[in-house]
Amino acid sequence: MIFTYQGKDIHYQEQGQGHPLLLLNGVMMSTESWAPFIAPFSQNHRLILIDLMDQGKSAAFPEGYRMADQAAMLQAFLDHLGLARVSVLGTSYGGALALQLACDAPGRVDRLLLAATRAWTDPLFRDMCESWLHATASPQAFYTATIPLFYGATFQRNQAPWMAHRRELLEASVFNNPDFLARMGRLIRSIMDFDLRERIGRISCPTLVLAPEEDLVMMPWENRRIAQAIPGAELITLPATGHVLFLERPELFTALAMGWFDYRREIPIP
Repeated sequence: MIFTYQGKDIHYQEQGQGHPLLLLNGVMMSTESWAPFIAPFSQNHRLILIDLMDQGKSAAFPEGYRMADQAAMLQAFLDHLGLARVSVLGTSYGGALALQLACDAPGRVDRLLLAATRAWTDPLFRDMCESWLHATASPQAFYTATIPLFYGATFQRNQAPWMAHRRELLEASVFNNPDFLARMGRLIRSIMDFDLRERIGRISCPTLVLAPEEDLVMMPWENRRIAQAIPGAELITLPATGHVLFLERPELFTALAMGWFDYRREIPIP
């Protein structure tokens, strides 16, 4: 399905019925990345998947947009769907965007799950982003600058043949695509000046933060800071797990997400 924003196509999908649940992608993800999770996530929810600006099947956007612009697009998208309030699950870049949406339009988000994300671009993460931008010159450089950070050390040690195959696939068919790299550059630059530290304390909806201990991109301590800053937020630390926890531990990720979104506060507690 297509939603038109600023004259450009935004691709989205819907599955299931029930309370709406919006999934927000990490920077290299698309709606297709969620394929293994569609069945369980849509069992009790109206599941909404969206390719953000410059992602997946959505159109390329001009240089210069920021996270607040992605959040403005999401508000227009929710208007298009006729949805006043949604629950939101965001991972990595999508988690930062979920925080942006919750800050810019607090009445529209009724429940949050933030997986391996951050509330601001600190100097360390800014340098990391700049290294990714410089690495777009070659598929091999882009792989070595990004993917070893995304997967935890435990997963890489236990799944070495899978990682080798993954590298071969990405370098041959994704990281050598000029359009993909141009989009990645704009997405990376969109988070370079991101900073919600002074605003997230005003988020009032129930929030769960997942902090993988081996996350070398968003860092577990940054996830702890988010949980400490949002009133009443819950924090779950995941040992032996890296940044892409939904790929490394899909069963656990599904159980935590569905437990969080299926159990709602209107259910009476004995």
